[in-house]
Amino acid sequence: MTRLPALALPTLLLACCLLTLAGHAAQALSVPAAPGILVLASDFGLHNEAVGLCHGAALAVDPRLTIVDLCHTVRPFDVRQASLMLGRTDVFPAGTVFVAVVDPGVGTARGAIALRTRQGRLYVAPDNGLLTEVIARQGVEAAVRLDPRRVNPRWRRGTFDGRDLFSPAGALLASGKAGLATLGTALRPADLVRLPALKARVRAADGAIIGHFLRTDEPYGNAWTDVPARDLDRLGIRPGTMLEVEAKGQRLAVPFVEAFGDVPEGKPLAYLGSDGTLAFALNMGDFVRTQAWTEGLEITVRMAR
Repeated sequence: MTRLPALALPTLLLACCLLTLAGHAAQALSVPAAPGILVLASDFGLHNEAVGLCHGAALAVDPRLTIVDLCHTVRPFDVRQASLMLGRTDVFPAGTVFVAVVDPGVGTARGAIALRTRQGRLYVAPDNGLLTEVIARQGVEAAVRLDPRRVNPRWRRGTFDGRDLFSPAGALLASGKAGLATLGTALRPADLVRLPALKARVRAADGAIIGHFLRTDEPYGNAWTDVPARDLDRLGIRPGTMLEVEAKGQRLAVPFVEAFGDVPEGKPLAYLGSDGTLAFALNMGDFVRTQAWTEGLEITVRMAR
């Protein structure tokens, strides 16, 4: 038997270890990255199989996807309501893919788009203004007009693009099997459809803020507005003060408080909502129904004299 030199055995063992580590590294590199998060939102409701079919279409692309349902009870055809909901999705991590379908123009020449925001989230939707709030809050890094045949070779014009186009497109992006450029042609951010702007403004002459009732906080009946905290601060309006709210020619005095329980049950109040804008409520009641407010209503807010 051949006797190895004294240094040969340690050298041999080191070489074996290095080869083993290299093998493990190569194996790790060959494993595809874990698929990401796909978030769905729509006006499909929960009384039929539409949402489940969108799940199925996405899972057919990659059954390992993590699918989150943001909301499927958007009022039918209410693009603005859905846009406001999507505007709050910046709590999700970068890389999350959103598929939003509130699509009154399905089957028509309306465009289908996908975009990446400057914060790194991706959104897939009809080009009908649905992404207005997302664009305003996060900006656009890149956008494409989807080519349905690139997304789904079996796609054909019809009435269920949520299943046949948008969900597969979102799944391809979330799984890493496709990028924006793979799924469509480049689109200038300036060319994306946006809803008409509703924006609060300060009227310094009389210390008032002109804003809008944007959305009902269902099922509670609270009224969410577009009046931001910075405008309230500018006029010295802080919790503990009394506000005067004018809408539809009527005036209402409400305390500006920090929590619903700061007023007696059944009494109105103003507070800062979870997204940092002024909201109105009736403690343990329905403010919107009581005041007969309709979304889009212009309101005037000032400190009560």
